[in-house]
Amino acid sequence: MKRGLARYVFALALCFSGLARLSAQDPQYSQFYSNLVLLNPAFTGSGIGPRIAMNYRAQWVKIPGYYKQFAFSYDQPVHFLGTTQGLGVSFASDVAGEGNLTKLGVSLNYAYQIDITDEHTLRFGLSGGFQQASIDFYKLRFPDQIDPRGGFVDPTQEPGPAGGLSQSNIRPDISAGVTYFNQYAWIGLTVNHITEPEERFYNIGTPVGVDARLPRKFTVTGGIRIPIETGNRRREVSITPAFLYKMQGDFYQIDAGMYVNLDPMVFGFWYRHQDAVIGLIGLKTGPFSFGYSYDYTISDLTQSVSGGSHEVALVLEFEQPRRRVKRKHRRLPCPRF
Repeated sequence: MKRGLARYVFALALCFSGLARLSAQDPQYSQFYSNLVLLNPAFTGSGIGPRIAMNYRAQWVKIPGYYKQFAFSYDQPVHFLGTTQGLGVSFASDVAGEGNLTKLGVSLNYAYQIDITDEHTLRFGLSGGFQQASIDFYKLRFPDQIDPRGGFVDPTQEPGPAGGLSQSNIRPDISAGVTYFNQYAWIGLTVNHITEPEERFYNIGTPVGVDARLPRKFTVTGGIRIPIETGNRRREVSITPAFLYKMQGDFYQIDAGMYVNLDPMVFGFWYRHQDAVIGLIGLKTGPFSFGYSYDYTISDLTQSVSGGSHEVALVLEFEQPRRRVKRKHRRLPCPRF
């Protein structure tokens, strides 16, 4: 199984190099609302003050060389000349396979808010940075290395670093987004990889008819928060149906679910089309919000093979000093996880 996966990772690298066609997709998180800047740059600075968000995901943990993902973002609102803006920075990294196919993305984020009326708000966002991809060629194994008696002992004839294979490349990356929200509902659109950066490792021209670019990703998110009266003003109780639709190349997927907020606890249940059912539990105390979710695989991969996926999220959100805030903060109805 391990040898097969290593060969698969190298085949993936060859596809990226431009020797074959590949429709690649970005890594995905189940707690996508916990890192709003990563979800949509229009959410940059939408918190009540400085905000730090961290995510870790271990996907299909029974498979050797399973996917590992980490994300970090910092953002804060900026009030300038009667306007509300947002500034932030984000990092996203994932590692796949025993050949350590690694991707790192770093972006600077900016958002501008337009208060349409006292109840309705529009935000626009832009994100710009770079993506780096790398692979450890020397951890890969190939069929021509197999000796019938000794195993993987022979040298490979596959072209490595000496044959024009670059073990790392860097490409610019730009994304943009827009979102509308009021006290109870929101909807947003994000376009990632506007420049469609190339994903290849060989330092040669791309053959005619072969597309090595990372396709643009379109994401639509939305939902509505429904408060429930309990007579206890200190404890917020609400239910929040929500959805996420994404399309990238020939791939598309929809996540649909619901959050139940019993302050300070949050419970969630999601269904990801033809992939998984997801359970979530979260806790908010002071500036800290902590969430854990588990994906139960329902695709053809099966739960017994994949082992499911674990994900944790931590968000720290601090209030802006009152003397610096002259405008009333408009709270997003989005969930925290």
